[in-house]
Amino acid sequence: MSFAEIAHIYDRFNELDAYEAWLDFTLNSLNKQPKKVLDVACGTGWFTQLLAPFVGSITAVDIDENMLKIAKKEQGDAQTIDYRVGDMLDMSNLDQDFNLVTCYADSLCFLENVTQVGQALSEMYQRLQAGGTLLFDVWTPYQINEVFDGFNYFDSDETAAILWDSESTLGQNKVNHYLTVFEQTETLQYKRVDVELTERTYPLEIYLKALIAAGFESDKIEVLVDYGASLYHKRKDKETDRWFFRCVK
Repeated sequence: MSFAEIAHIYDRFNELDAYEAWLDFTLNSLNKQPKKVLDVACGTGWFTQLLAPFVGSITAVDIDENMLKIAKKEQGDAQTIDYRVGDMLDMSNLDQDFNLVTCYADSLCFLENVTQVGQALSEMYQRLQAGGTLLFDVWTPYQINEVFDGFNYFDSDETAAILWDSESTLGQNKVNHYLTVFEQTETLQYKRVDVELTERTYPLEIYLKALIAAGFESDKIEVLVDYGASLYHKRKDKETDRWFFRCVK
């Protein structure tokens, strides 16, 4: 079952403050307003819509057409964002002169292997103009292996409920998320939808090697924590949940 089947419910219970934090990280990473932006794996468009007023134009891509339908519906008649169906593993149909490319919400962690991660980063690099910036985040191995293992969450409102359980695979930097949603229908009965999601991450060195292989120079790659609040330090930040990357072409 596609995540899009429950996205409209998930968004109601999601921690939307995180999108504000991604926006702050983005704006603090730029020294001038970007004229042309690409948001990769935009999902239902929460972050894209927050960013749109601060940029010249924005193109947003996601592999799931149903997610984009939700995003377009939320946008209404404004039509300020160019939403497109697209796979981050092949964005050759897009321009190569974006000032900024973003890919948030640990979207790279949903790829199947490290080869795909490298391919996606290469595609993003190719979409940037010289001097352009790539911003993205991923879960750390600590978060995947320690925090998510045995994680569970429940929330509900007047017409829906969500249950979330996670189970990590020991030593593989991999976690399976099991989501169950109950939604009230027009007949006042409840429809149940089950979704399983798998995320993977890798040691920091793997991401750095992939970025260099994509074309970035090592001295133009920064790794940060806490939504860009500070540079990552291996010893001090060994229990940080996410790595945030700022890379300049």
